Amino acid sequence: MKLKLDKNFIWFAVSRNSEERKLHFYADNKKIAELDIRLDAYDPDFFFPMDVSRFKGKMIDITGVDGTSEGAISCNDLKPETSYSFRPEIHFTAEYGWINDPNGLIYADGVYHLYYQWNPYGTDWGNMHWGHAVSSDLIRWEHRPTAMEPDEYGTIYSGSAFRDSVNASGFGKDAMLFYYTASGGRNEWSLERGNLHTQRIAVSNDGGETLLKKETIIPNIIGENRDPKVFWHKKSGAYIMVLYLEETEFMILRSEDLLHWTESQRFCADKMWECPNLMELPVRKQSGGDDRYESKWVFWSADGYYMIGEFDGYRFTPETEVLEAYDTKLPYAAQTYSGIEDRTVHIAWYRTENDKGGFRGMMSIPTELSLIETEEGLRIAFKPVKELWDRTRKLAAVRSGENISLTGRPVVAEIEYDALNNKCDAVGTQYDAPDTECDVPGSECEGVGTGTKTLTLRIGDSVLNIKNPEKKAVLIIDHGIIECLSEDGLRYTAIESEDDILRKSIRIDSEEINVRMNIFEII
Repeated sequence: MKLKLDKNFIWFAVSRNSEERKLHFYADNKKIAELDIRLDAYDPDFFFPMDVSRFKGKMIDITGVDGTSEGAISCNDLKPETSYSFRPEIHFTAEYGWINDPNGLIYADGVYHLYYQWNPYGTDWGNMHWGHAVSSDLIRWEHRPTAMEPDEYGTIYSGSAFRDSVNASGFGKDAMLFYYTASGGRNEWSLERGNLHTQRIAVSNDGGETLLKKETIIPNIIGENRDPKVFWHKKSGAYIMVLYLEETEFMILRSEDLLHWTESQRFCADKMWECPNLMELPVRKQSGGDDRYESKWVFWSADGYYMIGEFDGYRFTPETEVLEAYDTKLPYAAQTYSGIEDRTVHIAWYRTENDKGGFRGMMSIPTELSLIETEEGLRIAFKPVKELWDRTRKLAAVRSGENISLTGRPVVAEIEYDALNNKCDAVGTQYDAPDTECDVPGSECEGVGTGTKTLTLRIGDSVLNIKNPEKKAVLIIDHGIIECLSEDGLRYTAIESEDDILRKSIRIDSEEINVRMNIFEII
């Protein structure tokens, strides 16, 4: 198929259930793109755009199109409409298409950058690009143009970002360096050239707006090795990379110039795989608690499994068994921000199913990580970033047995003992939370919590059974999602809900105790 690019975008009409086909795009006899897509010219579910403004005025060839699908491809000067009544407002979503792992999280010059795994041409996994968004407060995000597209080295898998403030790499002082996996073998383009999974670098000298792919810095080590995470280790005076190899094996590497890397350790960790992170977390002091540690190192993997231990710049030495941070299976592939000195900010991908709005998947509310001493030892704790509270206003307060109808806006809710009706003082701060058991039909989070007292919170069709309510609970409710931080943040629960949850009501049912819930609306 030949197509004259007289407009800025190619539109593709797509249906979920159409047969997937592979398209190849050529301009001036040079391949410019390749994608897998489910075209449907007659009864499409969605329209997805490809930005071709840089080729405007050219004639291109598209192979893989036949007579039944040719009508599914057209040109337009504008993007398709992406409005959807129940799109999450404070949980980041792609404009359209599938989203997964957060990538390249970096804070620089007052801007939080969120890059992410993205399929712009369907609501299922594939065609991995890096999308890009920016924010001044971690809550409200602005979509930016595509950051990186698949090429002859492979599709663009996960990675991290680091600002080179001393020009160690030679790409310029304060250049932003983006380490990513080129997944050779995941597209025909790379298969034809015999490329394997390698770690490559892209550079931005314009504040993260434009990422220029540069070179391969680590050739294939084994299989689908991937997901480089890079940081500076001050005590040993080197840049560190953690990398996933295969099965449950990981590697730690060191560098003096951010370009040439030397292996310092390989190790296996039962149940852990992909998206590794190695981070030093502060120990939050508890009244009457053990103050042995100021901080400890944590090795983390995609599904929230982690180990606590020590890191000397060369080797990570675990001091715990493999622990589990999440109560549900919805959060995955979390990454933490570079460029933030005073806190460790975590964002996870939520593996949601709803794609009625032409997008699928969302990011978690950013949370700050620390360690808390428990009876079992140190454990990771989560609390919402302070920027979330900065956007709230008091909506209402309700007590046990009362209903409140939500207004359609996202809310943050605190639940605490009602000191007027219980012989117990309310404890904690606005970030404290109780042990939480969520009982939602079809969810994987039943049986969490060990308390003896229980209250039931009904939010639309979703039910949360909250135990140990003498500690405050923090709930975050947005279209299609409910989050609960429990036990002073030691429990992290996220469940997918009906997408119109913010048009439903909340009710607290409890015969044993009286509680009050303070509800704050996001503005």
